[in-house]
Parts: sequence; C-alpha cells; structure tokens
Amino acid sequence: MKKILLLGAQGMLGSEIFNISLERDDIEIVPYSRFNVDLTKEEEIVDKIVSVLEDKNIDSVINATAYTVVDKCEEGRGEELSMAINAVAPKYIAEACRQKNVPLYHFSTDYVFSGDTNQSFDENDDTDGFSPINKYGMHKLFGEKEILKYEKGFVLRTAWLAGPYGQNFVNKMVHLMKNVKNINVLKNEWGSPSFTQDVAESVINIAKSDNLPKNKILHIVNERGEEFKGGVSRIEFVKEIKNYLGFETTITPVKTFETIAKRPMSTALNNTFAEKLPDWKTGLHNFLAKEKEKIEKKRAVELKKQKAADKYRAQQEKLREEKLEQKKDNKK
Repeated sequence: MKKILLLGAQGMLGSEIFNISLERDDIEIVPYSRFNVDLTKEEEIVDKIVSVLEDKNIDSVINATAYTVVDKCEEGRGEELSMAINAVAPKYIAEACRQKNVPLYHFSTDYVFSGDTNQSFDENDDTDGFSPINKYGMHKLFGEKEILKYEKGFVLRTAWLAGPYGQNFVNKMVHLMKNVKNINVLKNEWGSPSFTQDVAESVINIAKSDNLPKNKILHIVNERGEEFKGGVSRIEFVKEIKNYLGFETTITPVKTFETIAKRPMSTALNNTFAEKLPDWKTGLHNFLAKEKEKIEKKRAVELKKQKAADKYRAQQEKLREEKLEQKKDNKK
C-alpha cells in the first residue's frame, strides 16, 4: 500500500481526494491542512513536511493547496496570501521532497496562460510567450517554475474545476437558476470544464504508480471531444447545466463583466500525457445527479400538490353549481 501526503486536504479538490481514498485499499492518504502546516510561514514549511515524510514513511506528495480568490489576489492581504501560498510555498515544499527524494505532484491552473487568443494549450506550450494577465495566474506560474526545478516535481494543471466541496461556478449557476429568471453569461470565454471526482481519481492513480509520469507537466481535465476541440464556451456550459436540470431560466450572452482581475478569454487545456478523463458532459451529469434527483422529487411533490388543489377547486365549483341549480329549482 502506498502512503501519500496530501497538502490542502480541506479544499475542494483535497476533500475529494481524501474521501475517494477511503474507498480504496491500495493507498493511504495522510491529510494535511493549514492547521498542520502554515504555508505563509516559509521558515517552518521544510521542517514540518520533512518530519511527516520521515515519520509516516511517505511514498509521494500531492499538493492541492492554493489561494484561489482571483479578485482578492490583486491587492492587499489577498495578494500577500496568494504570493505566499501560490508562488513562494511551492519552493519549500519541493525542497522538503528533494531532501527525502519523494515525488511531488503539484496542482496548478489554466490561468498561467494569458488566453488572449482563441486557441487551446498543450502541456509544453510556452507560458512566457502567453504570460498571465492577473496576479493569481502570475503567482501560480511562479510556483510552477519552482516545482519544475525539482527532478521529481510534476505540475498538474486543471481548469474550471467543480465539485461538491466548496464554492464553484456550477454551484453558483444552479443557485441562480433556482432563484432568478435570467442569467447573464460571458459569450467570449472558452475553457475545459473539469470535475473533482475525475481529477481526484486521476491524481491518485498517478501518485500511487511505481513509474513517474512521462512529462513534467500534465493537464488533468475532462475530455471535450472534437466538437469542443477549441474549448467549451461559458454559454455552452451554462446551457448544459440548465438542460440537464430542466430549468427554464433565460440565458443572456454578454460581452464583459466588471471584475477587479482580468480573466483570460480562452484557456482550454489539451491532455496529451495523462490518462483520459470522462467527457465533460458526463462529468457534469455525474456531479449534478444528486441535485437533479432532489429537484425532480421537489417538482413531483409540487405537481402532486397542484393536482390536489385543482381537484379541490373543481369539487368546490361543482358544489357551487349544484347549489345554484337547487336554488333555481326551489324558485320554480
């Protein structure tokens, strides 16, 4: 059985990785969160991680930590946290793994590309030629470069990630569709919808393998198929959520949204080296299956109530008509 140290165990992806591991008998996850090691305190990162690598006899490390509040990364305390966690901490995590000669699998993002051209990106495309347009992407790129300096350090990029633990775009859209009649969605944004269940299974298989990956950078994203080779648009993504759940919400395409941090236009990631994940629509449907069941049950209850109300009104109308007829008969 392989022992894997999981950093960021309480995040959206980390929670999924840990919960999936509980159902498997070929790995043991040692979960670490910010309560175990504070990644903003670089002076203690190496010592604490080396200590657990030794004490638990760890075979590999998955780093799923990140500060992902993109707008807050632009200034103030948010920028400080992003720099510390996304840019600086990876250097010390890699150093700890280097000291114990342990493979390190570090998650990164599609935002390391500027995405100002309508194209998709391969693993070895030059990030310097397509440099990030916001500080979150810039900090994550700094972190990538530190990981790649380590011989056994691997960067795993994912994108548009959604899952049951924490806030994400899909959950936000579902909430809006339940509460408003119209949603404005960017029409000129393309990417790679990915889902924590599929990504978690993939990284677990990579981390437990006796063989290191063939490439230093892997794109761990759900497949898009030929129809969406250049990326899935936000409009298509939202329409699929709407259609699968059976909402009647109007989706209005818009050119721009006012945000503090700029967002890339097109950052679809191509998976060349890692195992293929399910198609993005399959991943989305699997993620939303329980939500769909709840919505359909609620609709069935509401329909039953409506039928009962209609039946009651019909009975009352019939009684009213019978009374009117009786009054007419009495007058005769």
